[in-house]
Amino acid sequence: MKKGEEIEIRSIKRGKWYWIDKSILKNYASELKSSGLAVYNVLAYFANSKTQSCFPTQRTIANLIGLSRRTVSRKIRLFKNKGLIAVERMNGRFKYFLLYPKESKVHRACDKKDTSVETRGNTNKNNRIRINNNVNEDKKTFNMKSFKEFKPMTRKELLASDLAKGLNDSKSLPFYLSVVRQYPEPLLMKLLGEVREIPSENIKKSRAALFNYLLQQYAKENSKNNRN
Repeated sequence: MKKGEEIEIRSIKRGKWYWIDKSILKNYASELKSSGLAVYNVLAYFANSKTQSCFPTQRTIANLIGLSRRTVSRKIRLFKNKGLIAVERMNGRFKYFLLYPKESKVHRACDKKDTSVETRGNTNKNNRIRINNNVNEDKKTFNMKSFKEFKPMTRKELLASDLAKGLNDSKSLPFYLSVVRQYPEPLLMKLLGEVREIPSENIKKSRAALFNYLLQQYAKENSKNNRN
């Protein structure tokens, strides 16, 4: 830059911007490679600011960044396997939801024990979900308080409270506090919405048990994709 040259520094106030989480570069860049980062940036570019959803075709993505559709398809599968996006088929097209990036295994706490927990009404041992959190810590905090007295102090605690209320399962608050640490918020809210839309007469046990089952199915599918 020449001395005295006038420059215009970029600013988000102008509105011509989109964003990606810093952890995408910090924790995933080496796996996504340059082509993966390019595809992810396109999804972020098209994503709705509130819902973080978008539905560009793979042809559109490929043409925009000069990649083949095959490469775009492969990277999208990788995003899904890594838990960076959720994909929903909609009228013959795919709708993508950008999810909160999971914490890198390198930075994950190592003093937590895998604890098997279950929601009320779900007593089948095969339907238990393995949660990488020590639920007993939450019980020590909340077992002496009623759900009505619980005051969320963080976004995750607020989400756990919303899940417990929405599923009429306040006694399982420690379970939901563990769940919100393990799974992305958009996925949990999506499952909650699906469960609440089902008529009561079509639910065999309880909405909480159904939510737990759907969450387990997601965990199994995600684990299977990671192995592949």
